[in-house]
Amino acid sequence: MDKLDLLKQDWKRQEKNLPRLKAEEIYTMMHKKSTSIVKWIFIISIAEFVFWLGIESLSFFETGHNLTQDMGLGTFYRISLVVNYTMIVVFIALFFRNYKKISTDDSVKGLMRNIIITRKTVKAYVWFNIVFFTISFMVTGYITIDKFTGSEPIKVKLLSLGFLFIVFLVFLLLIVGFYRLLYGILTRRLYKNYKVLKKIDRND
Repeated sequence: MDKLDLLKQDWKRQEKNLPRLKAEEIYTMMHKKSTSIVKWIFIISIAEFVFWLGIESLSFFETGHNLTQDMGLGTFYRISLVVNYTMIVVFIALFFRNYKKISTDDSVKGLMRNIIITRKTVKAYVWFNIVFFTISFMVTGYITIDKFTGSEPIKVKLLSLGFLFIVFLVFLLLIVGFYRLLYGILTRRLYKNYKVLKKIDRND
């Protein structure tokens, strides 16, 4: 066998290794990006928790506490507070678990699976916040209107409820827009990583 044949064989062997090398490099890059995204989801959820905790702490001042009691919202407020923060802590724990799993993934399929799990967790978190806001706003608004318009004509009550509904829609749109902007960008980036990993998995 002459030198030319040896060079051809050597080149063919290198060509076989090139796609594998490229796939491994892409996986490493996707793994790093995905880990960073999930880390940011975890950090943002903690920042959001601290923010709302700061807002809620205002109600513990005497004026806010007395107002809540006077409105007949004391029991509802305490229950909703426990439910809200319990669920937020649960979701923060899930985000941390997702981050730890993704950061230690060593296979394409494992990373793909955990990306899907993370996206589902984020969606569940967003939906919880939207549903919780809806229930809290409606209950609080209805009790408040009923207290202040107890002896008023039905027309006044209906107008008040209509105004409450408009305010609710405005706040709901703001909240949905906030979550779509904040978490939507991160989850879309995760899904892009998922599609790249899916191509690698098909080529293996």
